[in-house]
Amino acid sequence: MPNPFLSALVAAERAVDHSVSRIRRRFGLWDDLHVLPYHGLGRPDRVRLLGRVLDDEEVDHEGALTRWESVRLNARRFLSDEVPHARLAVTLGRRTVEVTTDDDGFYDLDLAADLPDGPLWREAVVRLLEPAEADRPAPEVVHRFQVPPPGARFVLVSDLDDTVVRTGATDKIRFARVVMLNNATTREVFPGVGAWYRALGEEGGVATNPVVYLSSSPWNLYRQFVGTLEHRDVPPGAVYLKNFGVDPGVFIKSGHLDHKLARIREVLSFYPDLPAVLVGDSGQEDAEIYQQAVARYPGRVRAVFIRDVGDPARTREVDRIARDVEARGVPMRRIETTAEAAEAAAELGLIEARAVERVREAAARERGEVDGSA
Repeated sequence: MPNPFLSALVAAERAVDHSVSRIRRRFGLWDDLHVLPYHGLGRPDRVRLLGRVLDDEEVDHEGALTRWESVRLNARRFLSDEVPHARLAVTLGRRTVEVTTDDDGFYDLDLAADLPDGPLWREAVVRLLEPAEADRPAPEVVHRFQVPPPGARFVLVSDLDDTVVRTGATDKIRFARVVMLNNATTREVFPGVGAWYRALGEEGGVATNPVVYLSSSPWNLYRQFVGTLEHRDVPPGAVYLKNFGVDPGVFIKSGHLDHKLARIREVLSFYPDLPAVLVGDSGQEDAEIYQQAVARYPGRVRAVFIRDVGDPARTREVDRIARDVEARGVPMRRIETTAEAAEAAAELGLIEARAVERVREAAARERGEVDGSA
């Protein structure tokens, strides 16, 4: 049963947000209306596009920032104002449809399509119809999404925190420091991870297998994550984060395990003909989440990789889980370095053998940029 206090809190929050939105609409009190599209998923007959309409000042500046400037930049991201009930026009090919944002400013469009074979990455155009700013044209953005070509063999589903990007997610204080004191150009990734993910995503040197990144971090960090992947030359992909806030049942709308399992289920359902390669780390619950995915969706998981963060007790637990996963017919590898991960992926036929050396060389080249080993 919903908590009465939380239900009242939700009602109050919604009422304030809607009142502020109505005032802004009436008097045109906007700072900088814009559409933030999140990389989406597609297939020839269907496209799923998720994004958000926000009203905040330009917060995409990255580069040579001091720590204080990074703090200010990230604080502005967390304090950005969503725009509920905004109207948008989404154009895909010759077809245009309208969509409206929800109470949190999100739009979520599941669109029937008829797409020909082509490259992995495709584009739609999203234009804000209402609200409008009198002194500037309607914001219009390109919304990119992945449509696996016929040669795709699997979908890569990877955790972000401490699997790709160094975060320290198990230590909340360290996590907050890393997030707030850095920006997209100063966040660190594990050496060689970009080369390994390119090898997993490509077939014959061409991007073919779709990539999905999962994190329990809030959506406010989307631009920081995507900017970090781009700056560190890690392949782009759909990024699914969490909507933090109050809800009639809970303060945070879903837990870490439930959030990731739900996203994995959505990805497997969206790509029914593609198995998943799951990559995570031993610091949180990735091993348990992937174990449940293997059990719940027989035949849908091709392999599991878990990066070992170095806790001996946790390592023993991951090894126990690996034995259960292997008993279900799915290879699960606990790896300590990216080069080791590439070697295991080649042994399983997921990447070409010659790609292992490229990963090893990339890891050695990047090792000087971060602490630790490849």
